[in-house]
Amino acid sequence: MSHRAETKIPSALDTAGAVAKVTFFEIMRDKVLYNVLICGIFLIVLGLLASRLSYIRPERILLDFGHSAIALSCALIAIFLGSGLIGREFERRTIHMALSRPVLRSHFVFGKFLGICAVITANWLLFLVAYLGILFLMRAEWQVSPIHGALFWSVVFALLQSFVLASLAIFFSTFSTTSLSVIFTVGTYLVGVNISRLHAVVSKLGTGGGLRSLDFAISLLPNLEHFDLGLHLTYGVPVSGASVLLAFAYAAAVCGVFLLLAGVLIRSKDV
Repeated sequence: MSHRAETKIPSALDTAGAVAKVTFFEIMRDKVLYNVLICGIFLIVLGLLASRLSYIRPERILLDFGHSAIALSCALIAIFLGSGLIGREFERRTIHMALSRPVLRSHFVFGKFLGICAVITANWLLFLVAYLGILFLMRAEWQVSPIHGALFWSVVFALLQSFVLASLAIFFSTFSTTSLSVIFTVGTYLVGVNISRLHAVVSKLGTGGGLRSLDFAISLLPNLEHFDLGLHLTYGVPVSGASVLLAFAYAAAVCGVFLLLAGVLIRSKDV
């Protein structure tokens, strides 16, 4: 009895998982990651020193500094590493070997995204442990616990925001150089965290056709204010379940759209 050799076609999850694993270990060897870690640790230490110099609610200073360190470090990793993720594959010609197998380009892009998200999450966990450890040690001195529900959701939202930035960086990297991808992603980030302010400025300038077009263009960009809890973190105001669901849904939708566009654009490249 003869048996035919069956060629097993890898599933989308298997392909993305394999690409993500390779991407994770490649990024972990990158020196840029360690520079970001040093900068983030410096910000946390700076916040600790600043809280020592304040006699009025010092825990709020450390809360803001620590949260900023986590959010900034995750954002920097997403922007700088994500912007060169696809372009580096083309420069090294390694993408030719990867796509020579039965691998869809969209699966390849999704795997790259999962790999950088794993790196961001590892960085996030490292800072979170250090951050919560400092807050736990300082609460006896402050005679008040700065750890509350809003703190938990604020750091989770910072992680979601970095995932969105990673998808943006990967999208821009499919049709531009690494430097331009960084510029585009940083520009989108700066606009995204100030969406409401920009809308207010445009509305005060008038209602001309050009201004309406500008206001519409601003609306098309990702609104990163969904991930900013602001006074909720500083004053420990509870976060509603609707806000949490909106943040998760919005992050998933934005990441999905930009990764889908990246998968479409990468097909036009000569690979």
